[in-house]
Amino acid sequence: MTEGLRRPGRAQLLVATLLCAAAASAQPRTPGPEDLDDAYRQEMRTEQRALAARIRGLPPDARERNARIGQAVREGDLALALQRAQALEAAYPEQADVQNFIASLLARDGQLFEALAHMERATRLAPDNRWFAVRRAGIEAELGRPADALATVDALVARAPGWSIAHNLRAGLLHDLGRDPEALAAYGAAIAAQPPSAQILCNRADLLVRAGRPADARADYRRALLLQPGYIRAEEGLAATP
Repeated sequence: MTEGLRRPGRAQLLVATLLCAAAASAQPRTPGPEDLDDAYRQEMRTEQRALAARIRGLPPDARERNARIGQAVREGDLALALQRAQALEAAYPEQADVQNFIASLLARDGQLFEALAHMERATRLAPDNRWFAVRRAGIEAELGRPADALATVDALVARAPGWSIAHNLRAGLLHDLGRDPEALAAYGAAIAAQPPSAQILCNRADLLVRAGRPADARADYRRALLLQPGYIRAEEGLAATP
């Protein structure tokens, strides 16, 4: 929840969540934070600003507690951060950002089942928060429950049909379930949605390579480079595709 916490702590859960579709698409190397393209980074920055605004609207007591959680994280004391976050939850049980934050801490600690329970509560408390649904699906996928993750993302797509990131996650999960024709169609929907994303084009290109369609894959890698010159995944994919 805290800004001071979320910046250093977001990579393990949030980046893994954002990249879960790419990981499912059998890229030639394991995706990492560097695979996030400009579109994804901008969407993340927008959510970070929205979170900061929500924090500013909390009561002074909650803001103070939040700051102490961030301090524990910066000092590397995850157990203390969790203890303080759970105390914050006891004081503000209906605060969705608190549930989301505890889920992030638990996931960092490897407690994925417990993290999912809090993430489910966060999405119930704030059903219109798109990133909560993304993170919930990411945890479900990490737990080896792609069908549950797909159901979460299907509900997100229904609420945000024009959001490319939702369609991208859906495509990756469909691929993970062995439903590649549907995955390709979902990538098409993602590419037609907003914001335009070089990462999504590369995700589809990777799947097209697997489907034996190298010419179509090269076209997507080239489109990705036109959208974001120098994007490393597109350069590497184009170089590796005969």
